[in-house]
Amino acid sequence: MGSGLNGRMPFSRALIPAAIVAACIVPAATTAAVTPVPTSGAAAGALTRIVPGITYQTITRPGPQRLHVVSFTYNVLTRVAPAQASGSLTQRATIEDGMASRLAQGATAGINGDFFSLSNGTPSGVLSVGPELLASPEPTRSALAIAAGGSLSVGALSLDSRYRRIDPTTGAKGAKRIVRAVNRPLASTSTTGVVAYTPAYGSATPSEPGYEVLVALDGGGTFPVAGTIQGTVIAQQPGGGTPIGPGQIVLSGKNLSGVTLFNEFLPGTRMEIEAAIPGIAPDGWGAIGGGPTLVQDGRAVTSSRESFSSSQRNGRTTRSAVGQKPDGTILMVVAEGPQQGVRGYTMSEQATMLESLGLTTAMGLDAGGSSMMAIGPNQVVPNTGSRPISDMLVAYYAGAQLSIPPDNRVTPNGDGVADTITLGAQSPVPGTTNVAVARRGGGFSASLLDRTGDAAYTPITIDPRALGMPEGPYNVTATLTPADGSPATSQKRIIVVDRTLGALRVSSRGARASRRVTTAFTLSRPARVTAQVTTSTGRVVATLARNKRMPRGRNSVTWNGRSGKNLVRAGTYYVTVTAASSLGRSALRDSVRVR
Repeated sequence: MGSGLNGRMPFSRALIPAAIVAACIVPAATTAAVTPVPTSGAAAGALTRIVPGITYQTITRPGPQRLHVVSFTYNVLTRVAPAQASGSLTQRATIEDGMASRLAQGATAGINGDFFSLSNGTPSGVLSVGPELLASPEPTRSALAIAAGGSLSVGALSLDSRYRRIDPTTGAKGAKRIVRAVNRPLASTSTTGVVAYTPAYGSATPSEPGYEVLVALDGGGTFPVAGTIQGTVIAQQPGGGTPIGPGQIVLSGKNLSGVTLFNEFLPGTRMEIEAAIPGIAPDGWGAIGGGPTLVQDGRAVTSSRESFSSSQRNGRTTRSAVGQKPDGTILMVVAEGPQQGVRGYTMSEQATMLESLGLTTAMGLDAGGSSMMAIGPNQVVPNTGSRPISDMLVAYYAGAQLSIPPDNRVTPNGDGVADTITLGAQSPVPGTTNVAVARRGGGFSASLLDRTGDAAYTPITIDPRALGMPEGPYNVTATLTPADGSPATSQKRIIVVDRTLGALRVSSRGARASRRVTTAFTLSRPARVTAQVTTSTGRVVATLARNKRMPRGRNSVTWNGRSGKNLVRAGTYYVTVTAASSLGRSALRDSVRVR
């Protein structure tokens, strides 16, 4: 499966003698650059509106437990649909890359999808996007189907598909034979069966024993979730590895099924394929696998017979899910786990938690290291790395969009940190896009983008020094006027130009330099300064200054490697300096290694 438990390996560290610790406190600037710390975003727990109908929120619960929640409400411009993380089922990609590749389509937020095979990358269950079937269901696990308009249904699904020969002279149709799977190799223990492979699988079929026929579909179609397609056999070969081009399907047979396929479908033979997956509407937005069912008819399902191992069920880990409220609101939910420094959830605890959010139906998605959520191309669940996944669930918006920056404060003081800010303008439909920036209260305005063309994602870098922008708050507004005459849409983001804090540097200084680390910084105006040392999880180990008034110019604080009276343990720590002035709060951070 795509994930296991995300717990940390047990270890122990002995306290290091004082003289050694003091000698081993060093700045980590060579490996970790100074970074701005968001200070002007939404407060923890506040609702952030990404676009009309789609919001993001973090929820902290006793434990502590921390949830990341995207809320989706249907309107004429919004849609939720499954997607491949990459361009191929056998090539996984991170959720950040999967979102980045769909920004021009209006992707706003995404969550990881199904469990997947570590050997070939394919999702464990169904995957369909609109009317196209990309992977067939796993009948022993639940799947999620999304109807047009965003109505969700959760339950087991199965493929009902047949293929047969069409007589070239009479048009008579031969005996129907079963297609056992789509884009899913049969288990090595399978004695016989036929699998259909489409371009969604990859550039070629897997190399394995059997016989294959390549079919060119009439009109260059795809494998449907429901319906009938026809085509002509254009090639045969044994042993797999058949290239798959656009508008083509490969039928791959093992053992007796393979021999029958090879003998019956010679090049030039006409073929018909019927497909159906009861429970997936052909006019819906798609379906995605996962499991198990966690909420049914408003009640938590804490005991399930779906095919999951005991470790998958009972391990406390990071967990993802998707569900729907009685009013139709869809929630995508990631609950943090040990990798984020909290206890995590078992499957049954996850079900109870989702019930408490007011969901009437909900299904689990992949867990552990695969549990991720992205707003735009940025992952929001703290993680040491981003695991490549097979598929994902994405919320789209068909109107004008401006990306949400990690911090909306830009500090153009020449220190190389946050001197500029970049926003992404999303134009999901052909038309004219205008982006402008204007100082709130007047005094400055400038055009940043004026383009007419196809759907696109355009990064826009705002350089206050080059534009001559004075300090203060600004509105950045994007307007999209569709080429088809639909009503124009617009979106506004607020940025703040603030030169107060800059040039943060961590260094060892003086005759006893190895015993103290000095953090120096520059203030362009007097400010109230707070400086703290924290762990990677944000726990404060030392406060070096608290709301201390400091003058304009060069200032500094020092740390002796202690938390209270005790020496800290080996590891990486972070020094964060926050300056509060008439323009608000800005903050910079650098790391320190204790070896």
